[in-house]
Amino acid sequence: MSIETLAETLLEKLRWISQAETVIGKPIQTGNVTIIPVSKVSLGFGIGGHVGKGDLKGSGGGVQVDPIAFLVIQGDDVRVLPVSKDNSLSQRVYDLIPDLVAKFASSPKT
Repeated sequence: MSIETLAETLLEKLRWISQAETVIGKPIQTGNVTIIPVSKVSLGFGIGGHVGKGDLKGSGGGVQVDPIAFLVIQGDDVRVLPVSKDNSLSQRVYDLIPDLVAKFASSPKT
């Protein structure tokens, strides 16, 4: 495989992972409340090669997805609820969703 093909393949895979749906998640609907997760996506990659006796080439890449907030929509009211950074971020996100749904589903529209 040529270095160009290697680069194209790597970039295509990273592009697929970092698509818009990764940054702005699929809406979660409950009653008259819609919750949309928002994430930060960080990408990095490297590629290199040497042409000559014993051709060498290599590539690598990585993606990091961090949840940063939720958009909470109830009628015409839109709120941004940031996700705080702590040692157990993923657990905090999972713990936060039921509370958000309960809070906004039961609160009267003002």
